[in-house]
Amino acid sequence: MAALDGILATLRNDADRAAFVTQLEQLRASLAARTQAAPNAAAPATPAEAADPPPEAGLLGAVAAGLTDVGQSVREHVEGGTLRQRFAAAGEQLAGRLGTAWEEGDVLRFLLWAGGGWGLAAALLYGLSALPWLRPRRDAERFHPESRADLWRTAGLEAARRLAPLVPATMVIFGWTAMVPGGWQEARLFLAVATPFLLGALVWRLGYPLFFLLGPLRGWQIARYARRRVLPWLVALAALAAASSNLRDAELRWIIGPDAALLAGLAVDAALVVVSVLFVLRRRRAVRRLLVDSRTEAATGKGGTFRAVGRTVADYWHFLALILVAGHVISRLLGLGQGAFLGRALLSIGMILLVITVTFALSGMLARLTEAMQQGRGSLARQLQGRYLALLRQLLRVLATVAVAVLCLRLWNFDILAWISGGIGFAIFRPIASIAVAVLVGWVIWITLDTAVEHALTPSDSAGRPRDHSTRARTLLPMLRNFAFVVLCALTVIAIMSNLGINVAPLLAGAGVVGLAISFGSQQLVQDVITGLFMLIEDTIAIGDTIDTGDRAGTVESVTIRTVRVRDGDGALHTIPFSQIKALKNRSRGFGVYTVKVVVGYDTDLDRAMKIMNEVGEELQNDPALGPNMLGGLAIWGVDQFTPDGITILGGLRTRALQQWSVGRAFNLRLKQRFDREGIALTPPRPSLVMPARGAWPEPEAGPDSGTEARQPA
Repeated sequence: MAALDGILATLRNDADRAAFVTQLEQLRASLAARTQAAPNAAAPATPAEAADPPPEAGLLGAVAAGLTDVGQSVREHVEGGTLRQRFAAAGEQLAGRLGTAWEEGDVLRFLLWAGGGWGLAAALLYGLSALPWLRPRRDAERFHPESRADLWRTAGLEAARRLAPLVPATMVIFGWTAMVPGGWQEARLFLAVATPFLLGALVWRLGYPLFFLLGPLRGWQIARYARRRVLPWLVALAALAAASSNLRDAELRWIIGPDAALLAGLAVDAALVVVSVLFVLRRRRAVRRLLVDSRTEAATGKGGTFRAVGRTVADYWHFLALILVAGHVISRLLGLGQGAFLGRALLSIGMILLVITVTFALSGMLARLTEAMQQGRGSLARQLQGRYLALLRQLLRVLATVAVAVLCLRLWNFDILAWISGGIGFAIFRPIASIAVAVLVGWVIWITLDTAVEHALTPSDSAGRPRDHSTRARTLLPMLRNFAFVVLCALTVIAIMSNLGINVAPLLAGAGVVGLAISFGSQQLVQDVITGLFMLIEDTIAIGDTIDTGDRAGTVESVTIRTVRVRDGDGALHTIPFSQIKALKNRSRGFGVYTVKVVVGYDTDLDRAMKIMNEVGEELQNDPALGPNMLGGLAIWGVDQFTPDGITILGGLRTRALQQWSVGRAFNLRLKQRFDREGIALTPPRPSLVMPARGAWPEPEAGPDSGTEARQPA
């Protein structure tokens, strides 16, 4: 109605009607100039037709097509003279309106009329503030509340003192057009200039008691610092936001001209962006201290969902503020910013806080459930549920971020759902969704395999009973897990590259050729790998086994796909390629046998000696330390051979793997002790030479032919 009344008033007035006709002629001339700038331009294509990339281009091709389309649009605007025409049209509009109004004396009348209202409001605001009973109290008089009720009472009285002078000033501003009537255009300009100052004064006067209430929670020092350093920035932001909102009003744009209002709005928005960025960068820590008290959090170490949300917002509020400022700038440049920055920013912050609160509540519930499932040694299904719940927590945060982005973009007049439904948006969204699905599927498969392997290698089951893992399982399962990880990573990378628009077929073919060349050039390496693979599959060797390869013997410490590492008795570590192992002796499989070899004299009673050997073997079986390592008593195989040293009796002790030497040493010790008590010699006595006494044998004849000389008697 006000706009129609303004048009009717313009048409009734001859001078206003002539100015209006002049503006319409200028608008037509501007449109004609834009049309002549591109006379041979084809019909504009739809966004889907203009920026639809080829199907095989992938994400990189879609992004390149979108950037090309945006760059072409920007270039057309710049080269077509859109900005120059905007400035020229704005200058013509301001010159026409101000020139006509100056010639007719409307400018002077408006300044006198509006100046009276502005001056009266300012006089009331600052005059009443100087009264003793409305003057704000000093910090020393109000910053010492004794109780919570006293705090709220003091804050309320302080707010009343500060807002009382603002009430009559506001009444004067909004009632001036009724007290001193003027035209609707003058009234709209009067309010457009006054409302930013009123909003700034409201924030300034209301900020003091609000910061006063934060004193007991955050400390009086930070509260005073916020009043001095933070509050002026908030006042400037509120005033600039109100001015930016006023310049988008249709009536004000009609009064000062659409192009002039657009350029003025852009200038105010630029100032708003600069002030916002400076405020965020310079007062980041102060605002964080106001949002959450880090000292109390660190001292107590407690906090629920709302405290967690508060800490998160306090830690990352500057990023959120910069994102909102960037969104406002982009929306204004794209022509989407038709709403007020302050209102949309507050709605966005409220929406983000709501989504974050719900997400933190659900995430905390899932975290407690996951912790309960992962306590102790549960079954495989329980451990998988715990890992899946942890993955669900991450997905919940990602989905919450996406939901916040979609809702905020919709709030800032950008319908991303409609954008991704076709054209360049769908071409960008489809490969991103494919990449996300590929990563998610690979992640789920890896979680399942890793949990299954970890559960299989646990030393005890869910009931706490120890498990008897085979060395084959302890060797192969970690290797298979690593192999699966490499395969999943390779497949995921291939899927990502394919969705990015990179042709992976030549890469795979080239990798195959390179692999074939490497296999031909390193036949020894291929032989090591193949031999080791068959050895591991056939369970020939495992970690912890004691092996003998002919030239090296020791305990297996680690096994790879190509080599085995053996630690010998001297502590040296040998790395042996599998292809160098021609024959392998594994002492750790099944059982061990200690060969008993006893040599007795020919005068020994063999039956009695073998009976004693059996008795010693039975004593070993009954021994609490050695008996569990034996799989049976002594098995005497019989008399093996007759040698010059004596009669050899052979037997065997069957023991657990790698225990034959300790059992054999203990058997030898006890057998020696028993034979000594029984008077049985293990070896015959050494032969001795007995010399006869003198005269027992005839003396040899002396003579030259006897080979001896005659001896003289002593």
